[in-house]
Amino acid sequence: MKRFFLLIVGLCILGGAMLAALGIGYFAHREQISPIFGLSERIIVRARRDLGLPTETAVKVSRVETTYLTLRGTTYAMPNNDFLTGGGLTTWGDDVLVLHRSGQILYLDDNNGLIETNLPVPDNNIEAYAALAAAEYPDQFPRLGSLRYNDIEFIDSAAFRGFVLSYTYIDTDRACYVNRVSTLEVSEDITSIRSLTPAEDDWLVLFDTSPCLAFNESRELIVGYMAGGRVAFKEPNLLYLGSGEYHKEGFYRPDAGIQSDDSDYGKTIEINIATGESRHYSKGHRNLQGVALDSQGRLWTTEHGMRGGDELNLIRDGENYGWPLENLGTLYSGIPAPTTGREGRHEIYEAPVFAWLPSAAVSSLAMVENFHPTWDGDLLIGSLKARTLFRARIRDDRVVFLEEMPIGQRIRDVMQVGEGRLALWLDSNELVIFEIEERVDPLAGLVAGLEAEGVTPKLAETAHEALVGCNECHSYEQNVHGAGPSLFRVAGRAVASTAFANYSSALQGLGGTWTQEALTAYLTSPETVAEGTTMTGLGVGDPEVARAMTQAFFWMATQRSSAR
Repeated sequence: MKRFFLLIVGLCILGGAMLAALGIGYFAHREQISPIFGLSERIIVRARRDLGLPTETAVKVSRVETTYLTLRGTTYAMPNNDFLTGGGLTTWGDDVLVLHRSGQILYLDDNNGLIETNLPVPDNNIEAYAALAAAEYPDQFPRLGSLRYNDIEFIDSAAFRGFVLSYTYIDTDRACYVNRVSTLEVSEDITSIRSLTPAEDDWLVLFDTSPCLAFNESRELIVGYMAGGRVAFKEPNLLYLGSGEYHKEGFYRPDAGIQSDDSDYGKTIEINIATGESRHYSKGHRNLQGVALDSQGRLWTTEHGMRGGDELNLIRDGENYGWPLENLGTLYSGIPAPTTGREGRHEIYEAPVFAWLPSAAVSSLAMVENFHPTWDGDLLIGSLKARTLFRARIRDDRVVFLEEMPIGQRIRDVMQVGEGRLALWLDSNELVIFEIEERVDPLAGLVAGLEAEGVTPKLAETAHEALVGCNECHSYEQNVHGAGPSLFRVAGRAVASTAFANYSSALQGLGGTWTQEALTAYLTSPETVAEGTTMTGLGVGDPEVARAMTQAFFWMATQRSSAR
């Protein structure tokens, strides 16, 4: 009996441990927490590959519906994926280039996926730092995974042609670190990344932030994910760097001088790429994750707040954006942060154009032009926590609307890569290329088709008008549901059989299929066919018009079948 009891207890403990492990694994996978995320993601990716299934991302982005556009996404996974996060995007000619957080640079081949280039990056001294941390600071965390190559930009201007790279550089001799920008000049006779074979020493240091920050005295030696590091180029010779504050904002670490003009941290910095001269363009920033220029040459940034208070800022020369003296967030405990002025107001220093409460962990941003008339001039903003691509319409320096497009993965970088094409670099180390799917009017040629089916011209036109009215609540596209279910291939379909979530109980209990007779009767008087339907009072009333509409649905089904 005792053995049996111990066996039951052991099984319960084992079962509890397995459930706990599954729960921790699920949470780590969802939140992309390393190293458990990397392990769980490898298992999932390998299992899906072995089963011949597309990745989670590929499924999610294969078709993304927006208010005006349908986007078709193609996913390219990084080979030998380590699932460590960071990096950025740029283009050179027709090539889309990806910078992995480790410094690996790849280009996209549409047929063969992401291919590693022969382009080495300058040393960030991370190996020497790791050795120093182990020897001299054994009780602290080196946070090696947060020390990233943060951004890459290919520039082709009269002042400079080549690559700009931003990253955290560690000076182990002085036990300190900086935000560094290096350049690699590329001659005019080299026109493709495929033929570029430079040496590591060909990179030249353009700019280092000052002062060189001392290692933290407790906890993490360097909080590299607070570096910011995004860059944007303005013709003919100006580079803008978003320099983060490395978590030295004065709340629980030594103040690095975010408000001081003697410090380059918590600033946007304007650098003359031809001369190397630099100046502070703005100050009072926390963790600048996005830096972009609009069509007027104005600088925009996205910035991480704390618990709330992520910001979209229009940067004006010489302005102070308040951090850490003023912000719209709180400490992570929920306690209001030390602030100048009234809590939650941000009315003393330059206020954001838009702020996210709660935080979305906004990341990179880009402006789109010559993309599509409904989007041109808008800002696209990625997010990490919300896993959403935002589209911001700016008018009179304010946000008119913010459209949300769920992607399902943490978006590290976003950029336009040609007319009608977008690229997203995800923290799953996958590149997504979005292209616009041209929408086809499902009612095009309907009147002529009905006339060919023997419907009189006047009745065909009346049926067409009625079906246009139906389109206010019902889509004619597959799996696109609005206030009502999609009417795609409704002809001959089982009643209440789509994924639409709000069918009335009257329709759910009706059963059967939408034959010509059943559909005609329902369109004439829905409540007569299914008492209690939400379509009560919305029938066309005239059986002849309803019959013509039914013929239209069956005609459309025939057209779609013949087009396959």
